[in-house]
Amino acid sequence: MVRSKKQFVPTLILICILTPLLLAESGKYEMKTQFEINSNRSQRWRGAHPDKSGQGPVKPTHVAIFHIRRPHMDMPSSPEGILQILKTSAGQSLSEQQQKFMTASDAITWWGIDEIKNHDTVLLYAVSEEDAKKMVQAYFEIPANEANARIQEYEKYLKDRKQEIIEIKKVLPEKQKQADEMEPKYMEIKKIRYFSLSDDEAYEKAKETMLEMDKVLDIIAIELAGIREKMSVINEYRKTPQDAQDWAQRRKLPDGMLSKLEQMFVEQTIELKSAEAREQAAVKIRDRDKAFVDLFIQWKNLSGEVHNLKANLEINERRIQEIEARLSNPEPFMLPPEIYQNKVTIYPVVTQQS
Repeated sequence: MVRSKKQFVPTLILICILTPLLLAESGKYEMKTQFEINSNRSQRWRGAHPDKSGQGPVKPTHVAIFHIRRPHMDMPSSPEGILQILKTSAGQSLSEQQQKFMTASDAITWWGIDEIKNHDTVLLYAVSEEDAKKMVQAYFEIPANEANARIQEYEKYLKDRKQEIIEIKKVLPEKQKQADEMEPKYMEIKKIRYFSLSDDEAYEKAKETMLEMDKVLDIIAIELAGIREKMSVINEYRKTPQDAQDWAQRRKLPDGMLSKLEQMFVEQTIELKSAEAREQAAVKIRDRDKAFVDLFIQWKNLSGEVHNLKANLEINERRIQEIEARLSNPEPFMLPPEIYQNKVTIYPVVTQQS
């Protein structure tokens, strides 16, 4: 720092609202920070390093200096950062000369040295005292907006989780009731047929039985088709003749054939009834095990739904607690940078060493 030969008026301290730092009830960060106007001590125009002088066709007249506590989110200092500053509401109110200065000269200097322990030093240059104040406001508007955006994301997340809890509590009682009603029905059937098996083993066994019965029914269907065809042919010969042709065909039959045909018809009728009984039994067994499989699937699905609903309810409640705790005690990445002593000092600038 360089002391000017001129005698300046005593230091003036002004209080003004800067960017957010404390979380207000509105969900946004608000902070009161001091602007200290130190007119009796001038500063050199410095570049990216403390030993380098600032460069550019437009020369600054003032510099705002403050110290940001580590750790902190990256602050705008690159050419892209300059454009970010100019796009802020405070940046758009900068004078035309200041905007030219920012795009053509060294307007921001960032020192990582520990001038104040655990703090980085930031120097914002301007072409007037008023522009210096607006530079600080614009500079902090970016991280403040980002912090507010993060808070809004957390608040939306909380809102979504709370809404999800409402939906779960609407559905869960009915699902629980259905599962509670279905379980004894399922267990009753299981104890009768599969008492020695686990739930999954009973399910697999029932499916196997269903498949076996389907195979049996296919075999019986073929058998029934053969029996019915035999009976159809036998009936052609044993039916009462209707015309001369039928009587001629009847006379050609060997002696005793009619009696034999009657016997064959009775035998095939017995076979038909036997096959139909086996068919009914196979259908009954298949349908019984299909009902068990369907009941198992319904019970399993309902039990799974109830389990998932309870798990999601617990997860959402835990996440809400975590987010609310985080919001009540924000971590550094959630906050705009913390300024040392909440103070920004504005000095006059000499562009040549005095």
